[in-house]
Amino acid sequence: MKTIVIAALWLVATLAPAMAIENVAFPSNDADVTKAAPTVLQGLLRRPEGDGPFPAVVVLHGCGGIYQRNGKLIARDDDWSERLRALGYVVLQVDSFTARGVREVCTMKDRPLTAERDRPRDAYGALRYLQSQSFVRPDRVALLGWSNGGIALLWTIAGTSTARPKTLEHDFAAAVAFYPGCSTALRAKRPWSTDVPLLMLLAEKDDWTPATNCQQLAERARGSGPAIETVVYPDAHHDFDAPNTPVRVRRDVATTRSGTATVGTNPAARADAITRVPRFLLERLPAK
Repeated sequence: MKTIVIAALWLVATLAPAMAIENVAFPSNDADVTKAAPTVLQGLLRRPEGDGPFPAVVVLHGCGGIYQRNGKLIARDDDWSERLRALGYVVLQVDSFTARGVREVCTMKDRPLTAERDRPRDAYGALRYLQSQSFVRPDRVALLGWSNGGIALLWTIAGTSTARPKTLEHDFAAAVAFYPGCSTALRAKRPWSTDVPLLMLLAEKDDWTPATNCQQLAERARGSGPAIETVVYPDAHHDFDAPNTPVRVRRDVATTRSGTATVGTNPAARADAITRVPRFLLERLPAK
């Protein structure tokens, strides 16, 4: 019965009209890094119809940022954000790059900000901003990220996270990571673990952020906190959940030995994720 209900909700979400996107600004939690005032970040806020309070999702973009070269939103992030809003979640897309004068870091070996240090502080800045809004349930905020944003997610929810505010009353209630890079967490001096329920969606043929690293990380962390759910999609590549993106080889990737990576939509994996993610969220932070 629960599967039928979720499928029905998701159908409604796909048919619901798009709502206005609000530009917002909020401080990162990075004053300890800047040694001065925190970075004031930009974000895109979407709200369901009604007064709330609603559960919410903080969304972390990948290494390409929040916008395409033509100024339009990254289709994958835009698609997911609108789907989640239509399901009853406030959605805040965090732009970690624009305020720092960065357009993308996919092609950079020496990056001006890192997913391990800087972006987790952005995630907590976004969490505190949402928790200050009357239309958000402060105890029901999830975190979702792709690739570089998925790496940031892992370091945000880590038990040893230095980005977490000391006065935080409610932490993230759940987290969903699409094909994160798990190698740095595997090599951490202190074993990585988390107290936040985590779903990792991985691609079997991912040659950018290999699934095996994340499987090892989940296995190592098993038993130290809430269950970590990992799903590995067969025959899928990086960006498998992007809408209508032909599979191709990128030749400008700074973080692989070959300088290349295969990316593109896998319809079966995307369809499963479209059902699995809302089910995971609804179980941990219901929309009602």
